Amino acid sequence: MAAAMPHRCTLLSLRLFAQLLACSVAVVLLIAGPAQADTGWQFVKSGNVSAWNRGDVAKVLHDAQRLGLDTITVPVRLAIPSAHSAEVTVDPASLAFAQQLQAAAPGYRLILEPYPWIAGGNVPETDLAPTDPQAWFAAYQRALVGLAKPFHGVWGFYIASNLVHLEQHTPQWLALVQALRPVYPGKLLYRTQWWVTAAWEPSLQAAWQKKLENPLFGAVDIIAIAAYFELADQAAPTAADVKAALQSTTVYGRKQNVLAEILQLQKRWNKPIFLGELSCPAVDFGAQTPWDPAASDKPNLQIQKHLLAAYLESMPHDPSKFLGFSLFTIAHPSPSPYDLAPAAAEYVRQFQPPPR
Repeated sequence: MAAAMPHRCTLLSLRLFAQLLACSVAVVLLIAGPAQADTGWQFVKSGNVSAWNRGDVAKVLHDAQRLGLDTITVPVRLAIPSAHSAEVTVDPASLAFAQQLQAAAPGYRLILEPYPWIAGGNVPETDLAPTDPQAWFAAYQRALVGLAKPFHGVWGFYIASNLVHLEQHTPQWLALVQALRPVYPGKLLYRTQWWVTAAWEPSLQAAWQKKLENPLFGAVDIIAIAAYFELADQAAPTAADVKAALQSTTVYGRKQNVLAEILQLQKRWNKPIFLGELSCPAVDFGAQTPWDPAASDKPNLQIQKHLLAAYLESMPHDPSKFLGFSLFTIAHPSPSPYDLAPAAAEYVRQFQPPPR
């Protein structure tokens, strides 16, 4: 029996060491957090080049550097005679500008945005409602497939932006994606327009549910949103006000939970969300109607920073869920209410997504 004691002590020592080792590993994991798989997605800080920029590459690069961007969204104008026309042609000067920018910006990821330039830029893309949708989609697909070839190497490619009157034509969008995949190997994006829900209006909730279930979102790689949600009805809301309004909007008492709905869209299709147009005019009531450059004639040099912080600090820190944002707008040829005020510009320049 005495001879067996050293062996028993050795076993006890080994067990004690194993227990201590397990505790140490547990402590390390507790501090470091759970292991996360590498999704391959990297956060995107982009700016949308103004479609009114007529070829000023230097201004684009200046703004991108000043704001600390890593990506540039560059439009190529698609000439469309009227909101009801089925004619779609690529503007040669705009195409040349995009190619010049591609050559001049090798350090940036580029996202190409085919931009509906309706009636010489006098009609917004949100008004596009062709009388013959089938003919329009045929012309539009030819234009996009033609664009995909010279821009084969860009990081991302929008199949559409803010075409609210055409989003329900799901079969045509799916056919367009199918036509683009063989000629373009990068990331395909679709940008949907902001939407409205309200507890007191069932039809708005039904429209949101219909949007949510559109298979178009599952066909692309990235779901982009033009984030002009009407959040806070104060003239000069604080950052905390805007952040709270993101989860319960105060405009018209809608109490829309914008943040939850964005995350619901991400979860439904398991695609990263990209806030493809983000900002507001630097005026009072800018967070009430971010889509309106004339929301007020009173300047507000803090409201853009407050709105940007509300979104960027509320969204998930995982780029496979929230991929990033693109500012509206950069490199506009003349002063614009959407030009970032100094506080917002510095916030964007310094912003880095928190570690997961």
